[in-house]
Amino acid sequence: MKKHKSLRKRYLAATLALAISLSFAGTSYAAPAQKDIDALKKEIAELNMILKVEQRKSQAMEKAKEKKAAWNFDGDARIKYAELGSDSKMLERVRIGVNHDLGKDVRFHATWNVMNDNEFGLTNRRADNLYRDTASYYYGDFDGADNNWLSKAYVEMDKSLLGSNTTTIGRFGQTFGATGFWSDEETNGGIDGIKLTFDDKRITVGFANFGATQDYPTYVAGGTGATYPGGSTAVPYYLSKGLEDAFFINAKMPVSKATTFHGMYLREVGSKTANALKVANTDSKAEEPRLSKHDLHGIGISTKINEKVTFLGDYLQNIAVDGDQDAIYLSLRYKGADIAKPGSFGLNFDYRKVDAPYYTAITANGKQVQGSYSILCGNLLSSDRTLVEDNRKGPVFGFQWAAGHDLLVEGKQSFSTKNTETGASEDDYTSISLSTRF
Repeated sequence: MKKHKSLRKRYLAATLALAISLSFAGTSYAAPAQKDIDALKKEIAELNMILKVEQRKSQAMEKAKEKKAAWNFDGDARIKYAELGSDSKMLERVRIGVNHDLGKDVRFHATWNVMNDNEFGLTNRRADNLYRDTASYYYGDFDGADNNWLSKAYVEMDKSLLGSNTTTIGRFGQTFGATGFWSDEETNGGIDGIKLTFDDKRITVGFANFGATQDYPTYVAGGTGATYPGGSTAVPYYLSKGLEDAFFINAKMPVSKATTFHGMYLREVGSKTANALKVANTDSKAEEPRLSKHDLHGIGISTKINEKVTFLGDYLQNIAVDGDQDAIYLSLRYKGADIAKPGSFGLNFDYRKVDAPYYTAITANGKQVQGSYSILCGNLLSSDRTLVEDNRKGPVFGFQWAAGHDLLVEGKQSFSTKNTETGASEDDYTSISLSTRF
C-alpha cells in the first residue's frame, strides 16, 4: 500500500512538471528543451504502466480479503452436569458453524454438532442415559455415547419463490410457538426440507422430514422379564421412527407493542415408507397400517408485562391419536442473560405438562407389537431454555448468568414432578452448565 502511494506521488509530480514545461513553451520565458519534455513523457508513461499494475495487484488483494472474510466460522461449547433421582452424568456439546455469502441475496450455513448430550435418550444404550427406562424405546437416534453429526446445512435466499421474504432449502432448524418447547431453531436442527417465510417473516410455511437424523430403535421381544412402555409385559413392542415427512405452518401476529400471538399447524404425510417399524433386530421393516400419528395444532402467546418481566405460553394438541394428546408449557421470565454482556442475568419460573405417549397394539409381519407415539418430536429439537418429558408435569426453576466475557452459566431444577397419567411422584431433574462461544 505504501509503494502504491509513492508511485501515485511520483506520477502526479511528473505530470505536473510536464504541464508546467508545456505552459512555458508558449511564453516569453525560456522554453524547456524538447528532450526534457520527451523524458518527462516517457517517465509518465512508465509510471502510469507501473501504477496500473500496482492497482490491479491491490484490487486482487482486496478481493482475496473479501473472499476470505466471506467464510466466517463460529461456534460454542457447553459442559453440563445433570442429575435425575440417583443417577448423574456429565454431558458435553460442541457446535461449529460456517457462514458464507454466495451472492448479494444468497447465503450458505452449516453446523457440525459433536455431543455427548444423551440424558433424554439420544442414544439407545441405556447405561449412557439418565432416563434409562425410556432410553431403549423412546429415542433411537444414536447408538453410542459420543456422537457427531451435521445438524444444519442449508442455502437461504432472499425474495425468491412465490414472493417469499426468504426461502431455505436443506437441513435446518425451526421454531414453533412462543417458547420453542416442541422445536427451537437455535438448538440442533436436523430437519431436512424446504421452508418459506412471508409477511416480514411472520409466517413460515414448509415441508420437511423431521426424522432425518433418527434411526430405528431396537425391537424388544415379549416376555415377563422385560420392561415395556405402558406397563405391558405380554407382547413385544417397537417404536416407530416417529415424525417424518410433514407439512407445517408457524405464524406470529403482533397485536400490540408488548403482545404477540403465535399459532402452529403440522400435518404428517402418510406413505408406505413413512413410520416403518422395526419388528426384529434386523434391517427388515414392517409397514404400519395407520400412516400418520401427528396432526398438531398449537397456539401461544408472548407478552412483556414490563421492561423486565416477560410471559410466554404454548398449548399443543395432537388430534391424530385416539383421545388426543396435549402439551402445555408456560414460562415467566425476569430479565435475561446476554453472553456478550458480563454480569447480565435472567431467571425463569416454568410449568410443563406433557401427556403420556399413545400406545396401540397392531399386527405387523405376523407379529403382535405395541407402538408408542409421543406428542414430542424429541429432545434434539426442544429449546435449551425449556425442560419437557413425556408423561411428566410440574414446575421448573431456571437461571442464566453471564459470568464473564463469552461465559454463560445456566441451571435448571424441577420440583414436585408428577406422572401426568397417574399423578404419582417422579424423580426431579437438576442441571448446571457452563457455556462459551468462539
